[in-house]
Amino acid sequence: MKIVVAGAKASGKSTVSKLLAERLGLRCVEADEKISELFREWTGFECSCAEICRKVGEAEFRRLEAEAVEKLGEEDWCVVSLGGGSLMNPKSRRVLRGGALWLYLDGSADVLWGRVMGGGKIPAYLDGCEDPAKCFAERVEKIRDVLLCRADCVVEVDERTPEEVADAAVVEIEAELGSRSGAANTFGEVIKLTTFGESHGPMIGAVLDGVRPGVEISEEDIQKELDRRRPGRTKMATQRKEDDRVQIVSGVFEGRTTGCAIGMLIKNKDQKSGHYDDLKDVFRPGHADFTFWRKYGLRDHRGGGRSSGRETACRVAGGAVAKKLLAERGVTIRTCTLAVGKVKAERFSWEDAEANLLRCPDAKAAEQMEKEILDARSAGDSVGGVVQVQVDGLPAGLGDPVFAKLDARIAQAMFSLGSVKGLEFGSGFGSAAMLGSENNDAMSGMSFESNNAGGIFGGISNGEPVVARMAVKPTPSVSLEQRTCDTAGRDRTIEIKGRHDPCIVPRVLVVMESMMALVLLDAWEIQERIRPGWSE
Repeated sequence: MKIVVAGAKASGKSTVSKLLAERLGLRCVEADEKISELFREWTGFECSCAEICRKVGEAEFRRLEAEAVEKLGEEDWCVVSLGGGSLMNPKSRRVLRGGALWLYLDGSADVLWGRVMGGGKIPAYLDGCEDPAKCFAERVEKIRDVLLCRADCVVEVDERTPEEVADAAVVEIEAELGSRSGAANTFGEVIKLTTFGESHGPMIGAVLDGVRPGVEISEEDIQKELDRRRPGRTKMATQRKEDDRVQIVSGVFEGRTTGCAIGMLIKNKDQKSGHYDDLKDVFRPGHADFTFWRKYGLRDHRGGGRSSGRETACRVAGGAVAKKLLAERGVTIRTCTLAVGKVKAERFSWEDAEANLLRCPDAKAAEQMEKEILDARSAGDSVGGVVQVQVDGLPAGLGDPVFAKLDARIAQAMFSLGSVKGLEFGSGFGSAAMLGSENNDAMSGMSFESNNAGGIFGGISNGEPVVARMAVKPTPSVSLEQRTCDTAGRDRTIEIKGRHDPCIVPRVLVVMESMMALVLLDAWEIQERIRPGWSE
């Protein structure tokens, strides 16, 4: 992957490129350094680009610049910082286009000229201009005309620090890469969520695209949902201390969505990567270590990288926006815990579910479930469970026949969570033992007398509550000794260190609600395009 950063003088290309390289784990390559290197090989003199331009004239400087671009075209897995003039040359554009992502730093001529004057160095190409400010403004506009329509990502630099520009650029780049890579990091058709970042990287984040302009949304709205998933809140969860403070960096202005991509960042603060040093060449049983290694030829051993459950915080951030939009349309999404380990809820009360951390609909069973989790933790082991998601207030008509059934979309969303190993709707697996006359939901007065279908017929919502239940596996990170092997194929035994959830169920509830919300909002927007006003 190569990211080409370009912009007019004083747009902050060099500084932003270095910050981007640091955030994305890439090398930073400066075009100016390559030009100076070529000039040194040619003349034996060490000069800056401005000095070279004054010594040899702009025409010869542009020839050197084009030669430098040729060499930069051979670079990969880096961030390339280019002067705005470099891409004015059509040949240079062709050289750098192949396989690269272009980021244009857009600034107004007045602001950029103010920065130039503040630095006290007038660009060499302005030597001899009667009105340098006017000439500079004309050049800025020429660069904008060429790059604005060709860039893959554009970030405004006026009134932003280099750090803020870099943060916004990360969001735009991840969104662009997500759209190129299809479903790997992006979910949805109209409402699209792209997530990025790793468990032990500097940050994780989400880009939510497709949300209409004018929707009231705040960081507080998103934070309320993130706090439900946040680690370290109870003794039943991992003791990793992350406050998971979300920062909206794009797509919201004065408290309302702009219609552009909503970028959200969450910085990692309590990584303890040293806990994983002994696992660098060893595969953890039950994790994606082996499969990632076989697929990519390498893996991030620090907490699993992209396969870590930490990524789900990004889904909650995007889902918070979707849930708010659905709530405004009368749709509510609730979850509860039906089982943990061998303990099952014997009664069902939403009031009970609201009154305990596990959201178990049976208050007595909730106490036993908590003990089941803490006993597993004390033994160095873990337990799984069964979770139910219920959607109320959803109109009939959402979803599409054949390959885009609503239940199929929900299944994809839930199975994209690493902890989910089974799913059923309505009577689910129980329907296999029922007669057709028992399983059918009889109708009366345009409503249904039962809900064995779980609110979906033929892949389309029928107006009844959508009810889905998921089997959640035990957390694979346990401190007991386990048999495995290493990258050389040698048999090994390991004891996993670090801070891990003895049961993922309490924290996965809000993640499932978020994924359900994203599916439903996406389906709603698709339906609006098929039949506007369908729900009225």
